[in-house]
Amino acid sequence: MITLTGDTTVLTNENYEVLIAILEEMRSCLYSDIGLEDLSDRAGDVLSRDYRRLRTIQEQLALTMETFKL
Repeated sequence: MITLTGDTTVLTNENYEVLIAILEEMRSCLYSDIGLEDLSDRAGDVLSRDYRRLRTIQEQLALTMETFKL
């Protein structure tokens, strides 16, 4: 459950772009870590899952913005 506080902001084009950039950077870092040779199988699975989760968040965010434009 998400709790909205008094300092919650509206999703605008500007902060949408910032959120996408943050998610891209996080995915880039995860992708780099996934490629490490000494990474255990378990760690690789966790990083891969997190990478896919970030991609899903990006897609959901993009769909939300498209819905706002309609």
